[in-house]
Amino acid sequence: MNLLITVGLTFAVFALVVWGLMHMRTPRFRMERAQFQQGLEDVIAGQADDNEWRVLTGYPMRHDPPLESLRLECLRIEEDEYTGKMPYLFSDEGIRRLRDVRERLLSLPKQ
Repeated sequence: MNLLITVGLTFAVFALVVWGLMHMRTPRFRMERAQFQQGLEDVIAGQADDNEWRVLTGYPMRHDPPLESLRLECLRIEEDEYTGKMPYLFSDEGIRRLRDVRERLLSLPKQ
């Protein structure tokens, strides 16, 4: 009898865990325009480190195609102008190009 109760409880716990895992969603990081703008301003001002830059440009922004195109532009700027030295992660030309990206971000229509 004890064996039957143990097997039954084990099966119930296992089924509960499987059910819970099937219904859990993966966590998603979703950057909004205001967060992207703040990140750009921090990089331009020399207040961001390499880690913050990676967070800013590392996640695709499929929820906002215009923002995704600006992110991709930032990655192109990184390829050409990134120095990685503190406080400014980019050359003067890179900072200028990032300012242009920020201006285009500010000119995007509100969502």
